[in-house]
Amino acid sequence: MLEIERTGPLLIYQQIIDWMRQQISSGIWPEHFRLPSEIDLADELSVSRGTVRKAISQMIDEGILVSIHGKGTFVASSTLEQPLAEQLVAFSEALIERNIPFTTRVLRQELVIPEQRIASLLAATPKTNVFWLERVRSIRQNPIAYFINIVNPKHCQGIESVDFTKYRLFDTLETHFKLELGWGQRTFQAQAADEHVADVLNITFCDPVMYMEQLLYLREGQPIEYSMVWYRGASFRVSSMVKRGEIRGLNKNTLIIEPS
Repeated sequence: MLEIERTGPLLIYQQIIDWMRQQISSGIWPEHFRLPSEIDLADELSVSRGTVRKAISQMIDEGILVSIHGKGTFVASSTLEQPLAEQLVAFSEALIERNIPFTTRVLRQELVIPEQRIASLLAATPKTNVFWLERVRSIRQNPIAYFINIVNPKHCQGIESVDFTKYRLFDTLETHFKLELGWGQRTFQAQAADEHVADVLNITFCDPVMYMEQLLYLREGQPIEYSMVWYRGASFRVSSMVKRGEIRGLNKNTLIIEPS
């Protein structure tokens, strides 16, 4: 924890900025990590809330942090990101909505000790278990998407016993564990499939895939699930309608799935 030098030449808010930069560069605060509230940070550092706010504001101005109204302050991504959707819809829900039958194969399902970055994103206590779920979704026997979902079991004890060949993750969290899913943060990136992803999706090494990361929050604001998803490039694309005006963003979004 930062020890504030109150008599040194460096202003207190600048010391806080330097400390936050260190938290980010060391990976303790990874990309998309939600910072503690200004009040909590002020208490933790034994400084005024105004000093913390000044430090955060400067880092927002520098593009290192980003503030989302009603959600909090987050570590900004190092790559350009553009929002593509306004509704939190699971891949399986999109398939069901379009009456596309699919199958699910579970590759791995267990409690594991996560790496520091994952523990930070999920606000998990260091060196405690999280739930790791690895699955493949197929359409007409063709693998379409490869999922790794990591859940903080603090909010859903016993989730490792659920049969995820039969039950969907979002539905399990909401129906079985009575959790209220609030919102999520998604990023997309074009990638070339590595050997493992290519093997799972039954494609050729270096074939194009669409990679997605998601951090899901409960309505009360606690992070509940972090996921990494690889979609077959030939079977997935995002289409959106945009409007230029007072509201900056997307008015209508469509997930298009093209079974091979």
